[in-house]
Amino acid sequence: MHAQKHHAWVFIFGGLLSLLLAGCAANVGKTIKVSDEQLAKYGTLSATDAIAALEKRVNEAKSANMPFLAPDYFRGASEILSDAQKSSAKKSKNDLISDIAKADAILDKGQTMMAIVQNRLANELELKSLLDKDNAAKVYPKEYEKSVNELSSLIKKVELEKADKIDKDKIELLKTMQMLDIKAVQYTALHESEVINEDTQSKHGEKQAPATLAEALRVYQDAGNRIAQAPHDEASVQRAGADALFAARHARYVSERVLALQNKFKVSVEPIVLEEEKRLLDISTALGHNDLRDLPIEKQAEKIAQVAGEIVQGQQKSKQAIGTVNDQSKVMEKRLKEANDAMQQANAQLAEKDAQLSGKDAQLKILNDQIAQLEEQNKSLVEAKAAKAKTSKAQRKNSAK
Repeated sequence: MHAQKHHAWVFIFGGLLSLLLAGCAANVGKTIKVSDEQLAKYGTLSATDAIAALEKRVNEAKSANMPFLAPDYFRGASEILSDAQKSSAKKSKNDLISDIAKADAILDKGQTMMAIVQNRLANELELKSLLDKDNAAKVYPKEYEKSVNELSSLIKKVELEKADKIDKDKIELLKTMQMLDIKAVQYTALHESEVINEDTQSKHGEKQAPATLAEALRVYQDAGNRIAQAPHDEASVQRAGADALFAARHARYVSERVLALQNKFKVSVEPIVLEEEKRLLDISTALGHNDLRDLPIEKQAEKIAQVAGEIVQGQQKSKQAIGTVNDQSKVMEKRLKEANDAMQQANAQLAEKDAQLSGKDAQLKILNDQIAQLEEQNKSLVEAKAAKAKTSKAQRKNSAK
């Protein structure tokens, strides 16, 4: 019954609000003066083209978010456009152009009003953008709708130039929107860990693993506080969410392990499970691996075995690589020795040839000296022979006398 009355009241209020808004939209046009330039702008067009031009302006205003930032002005222009589209055949062109020019003037005024709203309610509009970015409308729909309605009410007061006493309302709205924004960020970052913790609790986790579950809940609470301090520090939010999720998974798997072992022991086995994990954690730490306690213990052991195998394979490959390098070094040393030996042999051969050449040079010098002596001797003989022949000729002349 109460719900029916509530819905009836909402319906009546919605109807009254619609009538009020329609009245405001109609009143907007009364204060607008159309300039000669605006009349001329559309007067040169045909009725069809003038309607199309106005439709383009209305769509541009819609894309610029005028329906939210200056709703009355947008509504006034939209209603004129709709009327023009429906009754273009019934109205004279002059009346049609006059209406379209008025709608154009209303849109101009709406653009001016948008700038005023954005300046006067800058913080509130920025918070709305953050709420939209953080998906608040989906995770907290009722609270989001309430905040947006209050913001729309403030926008209307600014739009109607009745914003003299809205500072108190602005302060309250800012607080509400900031709290909602933090809740939305926390929900996104921590929802999965919250679900896991609730599931662990529903499966008697407080009895089976009280210490581990208590730690998971503590980490979850701490993560929420960290996010509240800096909801838009993305790196910090991600770390807080990751910490809470790790702790929640850890508590769940410890609880499941305890349940699996509980039938074998009469006392609490949580310490045994934690001791098993500690040994595996020590091993994974020694291997330089990440903390694996947010996995079931069997998975932890499997991961550690895999990492250990990879390390062994790596060591074997390293040894093989070292052996290959050593073999290559030996080959290079052998080739270098062979090259040195060949170089030494070549040097010896060159030295021998130099020696041979030096010996030939000495022999050639001796021969040259001998040839020079022989030439000198031959010269002397020629001169002596000539002298003897001259003497003989003189003697023959004297005998003839």
